[in-house]
Amino acid sequence: MERIKLEIKRQPIHILSGLLIIALLYYDLLSPLILSALVVISVIASILIKKTRPKVVYNLLRFVEREENLEHIPGKGLIAYLVGVLVVVTLFEKDIALASVMILALGDSISRLVGPFGRIRHPFNNAKFIEGVIAGMIAASLGAMLFVKPYEAIAASFFAMLIEGIDLKVSRFKVDDNITIPIISAVVIWAIRYFI
Repeated sequence: MERIKLEIKRQPIHILSGLLIIALLYYDLLSPLILSALVVISVIASILIKKTRPKVVYNLLRFVEREENLEHIPGKGLIAYLVGVLVVVTLFEKDIALASVMILALGDSISRLVGPFGRIRHPFNNAKFIEGVIAGMIAASLGAMLFVKPYEAIAASFFAMLIEGIDLKVSRFKVDDNITIPIISAVVIWAIRYFI
């Protein structure tokens, strides 16, 4: 129950952050250089927060950060979010990047808000539910359609939300879905355009 309460606090921030990033990207106010600087600043801030634990900042992060991240890498979600955005903005066309960030902002958040109330377990992750995946895919598809063709948005959202349910690991480290969702979304849209 505590986990659900935390997600209810976190996910509106996740959505609003994504929408703000999309608006800044759309109006060319956010470049790969600025995103890179934000990643570096976030990593440095995380290290300082972990070492010094300033009470005000730590209490604020406690409100929106998962406990395991707060202890090991404060602000991990934000850092991963910025890295995922940086990768798609750097490697893909603007409309693909915008759609991919929208899939991250809406799909991931809605799936986490709806999922805990589901009944059908995800086939690849016993802790998640198909109802969350479907709700996330619908929200992500609708948002992504603002920037790409409907079939591109639906395919990208489908694969991103399906993969979101799998805990991907590199060595022994779990890859954050804030990185994988936009990259998978962008690759799917790119592949549809260039191979189909």
